[in-house]
Amino acid sequence: MNPSDFNPDAPLHIRALNHTTIPVKDRYKAARFYVAVLGAEVHHESAPDRVKKGLARALQVGVRLCSGLEIDLFEQEYGQPKWDQSHPHHAFDVPAEELDKWAAHFKKWKVPIVGPMTRGGTGSAEIYFNDPDGNHLELHCSNYPGHEKLPSGPYDKQRTVHKDPWPAPELEKEADRLFEASLQRMRGLRKSA
Repeated sequence: MNPSDFNPDAPLHIRALNHTTIPVKDRYKAARFYVAVLGAEVHHESAPDRVKKGLARALQVGVRLCSGLEIDLFEQEYGQPKWDQSHPHHAFDVPAEELDKWAAHFKKWKVPIVGPMTRGGTGSAEIYFNDPDGNHLELHCSNYPGHEKLPSGPYDKQRTVHKDPWPAPELEKEADRLFEASLQRMRGLRKSA
């Protein structure tokens, strides 16, 4: 454990992030976005009878973005941030050599983005975007070569708003295929466990 990663005066420490939650209007539509666009793998889904029995408060689908980062997409009609607020937002770390590939990937999937850009003096670069429910997301890389040539913030948050339904009609079959494959892998693992 790196000494700068914890408070030496505290008797107990958090080991890692287990999961985080994001409010969405339709858990399966949201999961399709995280699988198709961000490369997540479906990790679990809640059973509707658990909500009916009062054993769970809302339906959800959990997706794993990478080892140690699980996002539970909870279905609810409220809680999504307004387009013009800055927080909360969730930032995901990517290698500097992949940032331009991510920008092209977002373009392919017709996800409105701002970036790559930098925050002056940080040496980092970011891409800002929203999921289709309006949750604010960011791809971040530290020590980006050429960061001084990138535009610097702040940026117009309205540029990250999905003005059209996602996915676009011509991408729907591919998004569905990727999501269904991930969902079936998860269900197969759950049955065999």
